[in-house]
Amino acid sequence: MSALTPRGPAWVAVRQHRPALWTALLLTVLTVACAVAARVWIGSAGAVVSCGKGCLNGTAASGWFRWAENYVGGATVLLPLIVAAFTAGPLIARELETGMYRLAWTQSVSPARWLAVRLVGTAAIATAGAVLLAVTFRWSRSRSQEDVLLSMSRSWSDREVYPALGVTAVGYVLLAVAVGALAAVILRRTLLAMAVGLAATAGVSLVFAWVRPYLWPVVKAEGGAEMSPFTTSPDPWIVREGVILADGSRMTYTQCLDMGFSKSPCAPDTASTAGTHFFEYHPDSHFWPLQLVETGIVLLLATACVFGAFKVLGRRHG
Repeated sequence: MSALTPRGPAWVAVRQHRPALWTALLLTVLTVACAVAARVWIGSAGAVVSCGKGCLNGTAASGWFRWAENYVGGATVLLPLIVAAFTAGPLIARELETGMYRLAWTQSVSPARWLAVRLVGTAAIATAGAVLLAVTFRWSRSRSQEDVLLSMSRSWSDREVYPALGVTAVGYVLLAVAVGALAAVILRRTLLAMAVGLAATAGVSLVFAWVRPYLWPVVKAEGGAEMSPFTTSPDPWIVREGVILADGSRMTYTQCLDMGFSKSPCAPDTASTAGTHFFEYHPDSHFWPLQLVETGIVLLLATACVFGAFKVLGRRHG
């Protein structure tokens, strides 16, 4: 047991931030408990959620289940923002701003070790939380996808779902730790570092939400009006769809809507485009390749930020 007890600068960091650690633990337990309770309730004999003919409204159990699933997924997506703000502000920048770091550095603790202890400890705790939330979300979603009433057409490619379903959840919390540390050692002001760390982490997430479909080659298909990606994949992520014109150019359905669908080449009764519909999509099997590519890029960014944080700290206090 004594081997697991933090010592030296790690013990000091834990003592300083015990309220935050206990709060994070409590919120994580409550989040997981909500999902487990909803799963148990929905699976009980009295909670019938499958809709047959004449089904108009879901049961109370199904409503609670959808809320709990959304809550877990949202918590997983927002976790990196919380981690970035905490790392940048209370964990590092506040000590640099108030001068508390000098006490540790006079106790035979080098600046690099002081920073490393905080980064490793925060990364370990944040990773454990992200893994627990992601596993809980996948477990909950495995039940919801069995019933149309529960799934509510939430595809795996939705921006609120995709980051919480796989290893990207871990990648983004590690990026949050790295970005927060870099912002803190550069700015050395608690509130400013928190704002910049949070904004930078959110910015990276938004950029990847936009470029994510292009991180792996799409499947291309062409054919008549009866052709659809849903014949080969139960839940495809359609990136582009439209019609191929006589000159070989392509017009998406969005472009057709902009010009008036009934007057556009996309209209079903347009003879010139019969048999020339096209789709570019990701089938379900592309989920893990997309996740791994995105996570790899995010981890490279995190590594660069950590390297930068140590370089800046070394130049100022080496």
